[in-house]
Amino acid sequence: MGNLAIFLSIILGLISAMHFYWALGGIWPGTDKASLARSVIGENNITRMPPSWLTLAVAFAIAAAALWPLMWRSLVPYFLPQGLLWAGMIALSIVFIGRGIAGYMPFFTSRTSAQPFARLNALYFSPLCLIIGAGFLALLLNV
Repeated sequence: MGNLAIFLSIILGLISAMHFYWALGGIWPGTDKASLARSVIGENNITRMPPSWLTLAVAFAIAAAALWPLMWRSLVPYFLPQGLLWAGMIALSIVFIGRGIAGYMPFFTSRTSAQPFARLNALYFSPLCLIIGAGFLALLLNV
């Protein structure tokens, strides 16, 4: 289970780093800000990324999520009440599994049908969210 916690933390750390990169003006995997928005946000007719402060907030939230499995397995020191640690694991499981499933639902795909996001979501984003959510759930259930 320690390896799973480390795996989840590395994956989430990389995702967080990407959001920090975008907040600071990076444009990969796009070629400009508009193509980046079409790649990672996917809303129809989107022409720009969300404000930097919002992308930074997301980056910090994902970084916090990256610490959670390490705290759960006591691989890093923490000072959270046990109940909050449990609640966080449950919430992270639900959020990531929910996002993974939502990525295939008509209400989500009709709103985010812009390319290349729709293709990237089906191939990478949603499956990765399902894997991360399943990893949190496995840690939570200790399987």
